[in-house]
Amino acid sequence: PVWQASSDTGRVSLLGSVLLAFPEVYPLRDAIMQRFAQADALVVELDITGQGALEIQRLMLRDGVLAGGETLEQHLSAEVWQDLLRYLDQQALPVEQLIRLKPGLLATTLSTLRLVEYGMQPEHGIDRYFLASANDKLPVIELESAAEQVGLLLDFPDPDLLLAQTLQQLDDMETLIEPLYQAWLAGDAEALNQLLLVEDRDNYPQFEVIYQRMFDQRNRAMTRRLIELLATGDDYFVVVGAGHLVGEEGIIALLQRAGFAVSRF
Repeated sequence: PVWQASSDTGRVSLLGSVLLAFPEVYPLRDAIMQRFAQADALVVELDITGQGALEIQRLMLRDGVLAGGETLEQHLSAEVWQDLLRYLDQQALPVEQLIRLKPGLLATTLSTLRLVEYGMQPEHGIDRYFLASANDKLPVIELESAAEQVGLLLDFPDPDLLLAQTLQQLDDMETLIEPLYQAWLAGDAEALNQLLLVEDRDNYPQFEVIYQRMFDQRNRAMTRRLIELLATGDDYFVVVGAGHLVGEEGIIALLQRAGFAVSRF
């Protein structure tokens, strides 16, 4: 899914990305690569290569483990704790190590492991591909900082809710991931919105606070930064998670409501 947003002075091309992908996704279509070749700068949520990756790793190692020998048992309801133990045992994962991680880091770790098991790989992720392609030829602009993204994961206010949602999605992974990936490949924004956001928000209203924190609030902040870039007169190629672009509170809708001309290509 790719859009163009323009003002009297500037243009941004917005590509909805996935952090893990199958190698068969490459090469990307010509129109995408042509826009990238025309750009004055690459814009990403966060530079996940080089120093950016090292900073994320440093913050995770420093802040991602529960203090004082605690385990997640002290932070979860009995029901979610038992569900977590069941899942770790079922997947033959190292229980003693993982239950000492903070909930946000554990949720991310379990989700990534499951996607890799399914065959998707971080090295084929869209963000990583364009960061490697920029490779000092283009300046890279970050919409968020490592501290912001790590803080978002580690300082989650309701660990019980976060892990309950994660375990629910992991249980449904087999039926969710293929239609989601196919919708992304097809650039089907409406299907992506339904699968990523609408269905879970409708079916699990208790998870609404997670979606507001992970999507809505961040979408508004990233849109404000993109509006600043549109005022500079330059041409930007923007790569952000596909879930941030779709829906009524997605970046595309927010740019349209702010008065910018937006079109698909």
